Amino acid sequence: MGFFANREGIGKFYFNHSRISGVVPQICVLYGPCIAGAAYTPVFSDFTVMVRGMSTLAIASPRMVRMVTGEDIDLAELGGPDVHARHSGSADLVADDEAEARELVAQLVSYLPDSCEDEPPSADPVEPARSPAGLDSVIPPEPNKGYDMHRVIERVVDGGSFFELQPEYGREILIGFARIDGRTVGVVANQPAHRAGAIFPDSARKAAEFVWKCDAFNVPLLYLCDTPGFMAGSGVEKEGILEVGKKMIYATSEATVPKQCVVVRKAYGAGIYAMSGPAYDPEATLALPSGEIAIMGPEAAINAVYANKLDDIDDPEERAERERDLREQYREDIDAYRMASEVVIDEIVPPGDLRAELAARFELYATVEKDRPEKKHGTIL
Repeated sequence: MGFFANREGIGKFYFNHSRISGVVPQICVLYGPCIAGAAYTPVFSDFTVMVRGMSTLAIASPRMVRMVTGEDIDLAELGGPDVHARHSGSADLVADDEAEARELVAQLVSYLPDSCEDEPPSADPVEPARSPAGLDSVIPPEPNKGYDMHRVIERVVDGGSFFELQPEYGREILIGFARIDGRTVGVVANQPAHRAGAIFPDSARKAAEFVWKCDAFNVPLLYLCDTPGFMAGSGVEKEGILEVGKKMIYATSEATVPKQCVVVRKAYGAGIYAMSGPAYDPEATLALPSGEIAIMGPEAAINAVYANKLDDIDDPEERAERERDLREQYREDIDAYRMASEVVIDEIVPPGDLRAELAARFELYATVEKDRPEKKHGTIL
């Protein structure tokens, strides 16, 4: 017990983890069980890799859990890789064996600088895995139709360079490192293929922490925005959607690395805030021709503003025609061309030119410096 409580014991490890956080990257690989006090080392690390069939991570052993709560559970169910990859978010990556774990760490460090005083490493440029010219065929024109944002990323970044983190946690948002024309970037992208790309508490937490780490280690940020906004409802309110959402917005606001926001399709509600829209000091807000920025989607807006007038129309065909007219009128008001004319969007980029545009702008902004108010620190994170 003296080792537990003294000035230089295990508690000092977490003090030191905290003090060097953001100074050098901290990576933890679990090759076995990690229980009780020792379990804080993985969660204090910036990145944690677990191994199937070997790694476990828990604040107490199954025997202790049974004694305290009466719950009868085995170690894998309590804190195995699936638990922390899908539910807690404590595992950034899961390997099938020890060799793969080492390979994942080798890939990870290839994107990270040695310390916060260094720039992230670059590599020789590589053509994307799929032609950028095919980007317009990937994105459906209908704002409510799902598609896989991975198909956009693979046409923008260098081939094989997207290194996704936490793929099973908060799946409405994709995060990971990549390279564009050899330059390391951090990617934050909504995922319309999962829950329509709406931002839930777990995906907001995932994105906030990733943005914070990228900013600490000088990794520029690319936001690919296609979201109906933050999810609503009693369930997410109980899970703290506002509390976690503010952390994502705060991390984006405080990041001083170069940021670029691309409105891929829809950017509704506070989703555009969290995804580094025009008000959040990005070096550029770009949009594809399909882009829309609005407080809400056309259907919701028509229901909110014109519900009473539409209810007065008895003829179903006349009502449907009026709804179509209102919907089209609303979409004209929120589309990318209207936003560009009001300088909300800096440039509308043809889909096939997006990669080249981003590469040129990341090169241009590489030495940008941003001032922030002098203070000890903010109070949000």
